[in-house]
Amino acid sequence: MSGHVVITGASSGIGYSLARRLAKRGWRVSAIARRYEKLTELQQHEGSIVPLTADVSVPKQIKSALLKAENASGCIDMAILNAGIYTPVDVKRFSGKTFVKQMQVNYFGIIHCLDHLLPAMLARGSGHLALMGSVAGYRGLPKSAAYGPTKAAIQNLAESMYFDLNPKGIKLQVINPGFVETEATSVNDFVMPDLISSDVAADHVIQGLQEDIFEISFPKSFVRKLKFMRLLPSHVYLSLTAKLTGYK
Repeated sequence: MSGHVVITGASSGIGYSLARRLAKRGWRVSAIARRYEKLTELQQHEGSIVPLTADVSVPKQIKSALLKAENASGCIDMAILNAGIYTPVDVKRFSGKTFVKQMQVNYFGIIHCLDHLLPAMLARGSGHLALMGSVAGYRGLPKSAAYGPTKAAIQNLAESMYFDLNPKGIKLQVINPGFVETEATSVNDFVMPDLISSDVAADHVIQGLQEDIFEISFPKSFVRKLKFMRLLPSHVYLSLTAKLTGYK
């Protein structure tokens, strides 16, 4: 498994770890993020990485970055659309701007990338797309009212596109991590069960990218619990979750 991979949100967290690991494996890595200073730091670790600045929520910026990536490293064989933001919310202090911003980055940021990536992949009948979701998209969770719906939308998007892309030779996967130690989750003021580092998360992702599976989810024990809870009737789920998280 090698070629040219684009990784959005590569300046920190899982994206940063993925960029370093895939570069070491011989991939030509185009690392896209807003913070250029973080990207140059990444390039210092792995000189073959091409740093590109763009805000995925701005269509012109991400299109320009993807064109530069292609000019520098050839056609894009794989894209890991990882860029995202997370702001925990208390709806008693509701702010619509928080909800809109997270949807603009987490969901529409992927759409803007696909707008450029899909035509070329469809034309040649090959390619690999991995969309960063989250187990927070399975069901509603406390403080996740702005973040969770963006990840639920990504899950639905990936499942819906699968029917069109799979017959065309394009591999499509969704990545659903549990709690990962990143800048984003550092703001949480509650215990995060089965918390793992971004490096461990990246190892899980890379393993999953090589497998013939649709969903890459981890850590397994935590995911199994959440998938079981997803099957519960709503009144049971809401009561149990409130109790487990101290909301009742």
